[in-house]
Amino acid sequence: MAVEVRYLVIRDGKEVGMYTSKKEADAHDKMLDIAESLFDFIEKAAHIDLKENQLEELSIYLSQNREEVIRILKGTPSLPLQPDISEKSETSTETNANRPLKEKKSKRTAE
Repeated sequence: MAVEVRYLVIRDGKEVGMYTSKKEADAHDKMLDIAESLFDFIEKAAHIDLKENQLEELSIYLSQNREEVIRILKGTPSLPLQPDISEKSETSTETNANRPLKEKKSKRTAE
């Protein structure tokens, strides 16, 4: 007979996740705690009118992507994507033509 250890994440009396490691269960529980805090924070904004399920989905999405959200809020630029081998033949002007935000930044620094 095999014995398996499983970690359950339970919120408001409901099972919301089952994991084979404590680390994964704790990470999911932390993500849900952050999502709940984000839900409460966004819900307080009087000028934002979202349905409860939309607000819940948004809060969970932001929580799941918290590293990227933190980077955006800090104003840290994202790491550039590695170009494919097929894209190496493009010239730098062709690549920059598709990025209007970077052009605007260049104009600001030139002024």
